[in-house]
Amino acid sequence: MNLQDELNIPLDDFEYEELESFLLMLESPEALLNMSEFDGFITALVSGPDAVPPGEWLPLVWGGDAQAAGLESPEDVERIGRLMIRHLNTTALTLAEDPEAFEPWFMENEVDGRVFLVVDDWCIGYMKAVMLRPNAWGLDDPAMVELMAPIPLFTSNEGWDLLEQLADRHIEYLQNEVLPAARALHEHWLGRRDALSPPEGARLH
Repeated sequence: MNLQDELNIPLDDFEYEELESFLLMLESPEALLNMSEFDGFITALVSGPDAVPPGEWLPLVWGGDAQAAGLESPEDVERIGRLMIRHLNTTALTLAEDPEAFEPWFMENEVDGRVFLVVDDWCIGYMKAVMLRPNAWGLDDPAMVELMAPIPLFTSNEGWDLLEQLADRHIEYLQNEVLPAARALHEHWLGRRDALSPPEGARLH
């Protein structure tokens, strides 16, 4: 199996747990702090108008440093980087070939035996990737604002203040609109961008 084929293999449960553990140990306030935020970030990367090279987005995962603290060896850096790129590749493939099968890594919160969906972290990750190319995304375009809603709503103090004024059923409705918005954004840009595929042998260093 060549390297590019290896980078297209979906992560298994153990590898997802390994990647989640790495994200949870990051200390920078600018880092992507859990799998939900990372998944939102990756989803936007593969959905947007421009391809963003791994050398640009990988350091942002751990807060902008050239290398993540806590990775003890070049082999550790290489392994984590490959896990991330594999998740990016499989997310891109799912959205391109079977978008109805795409499911974001939303979190859940249980209160008094009732499970509530938590989309905030995923949306924050998504918008962090969008802001790598804000002009290309056309964030000032009313049509794009409408298409992107409600993802930004769950990422800012203003949005959270507005959500606090809504009934639970209205918040739940908006949460359930995040997935259709993500699929629609990917479809919107699909025919307007170059094919997004990480270079073979992409590395963190």
